[in-house]
Amino acid sequence: MDRRRFFQTLLSAPLLTPLLLASQSRESDREIHLISDAPHAHLPVLLKELLRGQGRPGSFVFSENFPHKNTLKHALSRSGWQFATRFSDADLKISFRTLHQPARPSFTLVKEGKIWDVRSWSLRSLWQEMAQNQAPSLFLTVAALTRPGPGSNAGEVVTIYMNGQNKETFLLKKNLIKSFAAHSGRITVQITNGRARVTDSSCRHKVCLYSPSVSLSGERIICAPNHFLLEVRGNTVDTAIG
Repeated sequence: MDRRRFFQTLLSAPLLTPLLLASQSRESDREIHLISDAPHAHLPVLLKELLRGQGRPGSFVFSENFPHKNTLKHALSRSGWQFATRFSDADLKISFRTLHQPARPSFTLVKEGKIWDVRSWSLRSLWQEMAQNQAPSLFLTVAALTRPGPGSNAGEVVTIYMNGQNKETFLLKKNLIKSFAAHSGRITVQITNGRARVTDSSCRHKVCLYSPSVSLSGERIICAPNHFLLEVRGNTVDTAIG
């Protein structure tokens, strides 16, 4: 696989997830979305690349329990990260989700609310090894580098972004089903009883359909092939509400 084809394939990796963030600030968000049964083997490498030229590793914390938490904690500590005792003090927040169905192992970087091409030749071999040699996984690890802040609260609105642009915003308390034109066809969002989810998508692997619904401020669902991002916000924003 040549360099150009690798980048094209990487951008189309079907990764999406609800993400619980401690900060409401979008400007500083840098996130790694990793589907793998062995996050301890891959996350330290991805974080090193993400922080290249931007300083030393800081502190990290987990948002909930996970079968590989202790192994990942040890691996990050060996890489220079320090475990934080308080969630609000950590530079890196790590959350875990279980998909409804297994998905192909891979990773995607989200920066400032946009899905970014990880333009690093050094990550090519890791991506190929994961995609070609590892079995499908139910485990999704999300590592978020963001400013410390208060814990997340119940969301009030859902904002849809396409290609990094604000497409539309809806109240979480208003039940609805709406489809959007997407990069590979269409993607459908449903809001029911204060929770939002993707109910249909034209992406190849349809990982979005396996992802749990979201309702807390800061949670996100991301579909890389469709350049789609759904984000729950705690405060009403300056956009038209449908």
